[in-house]
Amino acid sequence: MKVKEYIDYWYYTYIFANQSPSTAAVNQSHINVHIKPSKLGDMEISQVTMRDAQEFLTELLIHGNKCKIPSINSYGKPLSHWTVRKIRQILIKAFAFAVKENIISTNPILDTVPVVIQPSTVHPFTLEEQRRFLKITRKHRFYVAYELYFFCGCRRGEILGLSWDNVHFSKDYIYISQTLIMEGTAPVLKPRGKTKNAFRTIPIPDEIKRDLHAVKRRQIAEREENDNWNNPHNLVFTQKDGSPVNPASFSRNFKQLLKRHGFPTDLHLHCTRHSWATNLVQLGIPLSDIQAMGGWSRPDILLQIYSQSVRQSHKKAIRKLYKACTT
Repeated sequence: MKVKEYIDYWYYTYIFANQSPSTAAVNQSHINVHIKPSKLGDMEISQVTMRDAQEFLTELLIHGNKCKIPSINSYGKPLSHWTVRKIRQILIKAFAFAVKENIISTNPILDTVPVVIQPSTVHPFTLEEQRRFLKITRKHRFYVAYELYFFCGCRRGEILGLSWDNVHFSKDYIYISQTLIMEGTAPVLKPRGKTKNAFRTIPIPDEIKRDLHAVKRRQIAEREENDNWNNPHNLVFTQKDGSPVNPASFSRNFKQLLKRHGFPTDLHLHCTRHSWATNLVQLGIPLSDIQAMGGWSRPDILLQIYSQSVRQSHKKAIRKLYKACTT
């Protein structure tokens, strides 16, 4: 049996039924675009060696996908380390099942070199840029959403999936328990976040509470003016007819605002989360607290992403200690 035949059988027999549509779409793309049409995919699974697998992965990292598939825009371009790592994980799991089914005796993918993910360069908003953006968008329909991005450190889907049921005005916090994602061309609300740590409470200041009350009043007025208004999930941020906001369109509109007002081209919506974490690090907030509020699975992820900010914070701490102990 060839690799491309077995990986199809393995995926649809053991994996597909337990995956969400969005996760399945990513895995199917990796399998159908990168694995099956490749030289490795055309090999007999019993003949694949560690060298064959390593050459395949290295080729993806250096030269990208060389399989001539129409409309594949990654053709001939190096794939990201994240993508190649995911492809390697898929192969490891598929070959592990082949071992269990006694099709092969050992798993050659396990001996390939793990794909190292280099920490990405973080480009947060400066405080001046953050203040300017919020001033410019003060009258924008989604101004309060922008506030929550900058001051609560939430992900895109978490803010767009926030319901009024999870806004606790009397206790001064919002509860993050669901996320809005795209499945195909439709936005869909998911009942849980990206990881188990994504379930969390985040304090909100009185100013944002006041602005949320204004959003609530506007939403009530829109409901009264629109006979077709429908907001079945009681979402905080909606279109004028009560329908969910398309996350992709929201990001695109945010980017257009940045471009229109002359902000640096490397800024985008997710940079608000980076800005939030960077600002808290610079204020000396413990990483464990930032991790808990931001929903990261481990504090070492923060150290990887925000290492430069952490180093600057450490320098300030040492200078402060020195002055305190020598004066």
